[in-house]
Amino acid sequence: MENQLAKSTEERTFQYQDSLPSLPVPSLEESLKKYLESVKPFANEEEYKNTEAIVQKFQNGIGKKLQQKLLQRAKGKRNWVFVIVFEY
Repeated sequence: MENQLAKSTEERTFQYQDSLPSLPVPSLEESLKKYLESVKPFANEEEYKNTEAIVQKFQNGIGKKLQQKLLQRAKGKRNWVFVIVFEY
């Protein structure tokens, strides 16, 4: 039994990290659509319409710039999600 435990601890959580492909950056539209889908069950009609308006403003404004920054970071960083969240 002890040998099995010792063998199972040889594999580490991030052991194969370098051999896995990086995740692609989702499009801004896809991300915002998923965001709205996740908000909908928790918002009443008025709140949801306000959220849609905010999302539309974001998509047509700073969202485009941030998406471009994210795409640039993904070219040079393996874990673009972690980097962008903590640097923004």
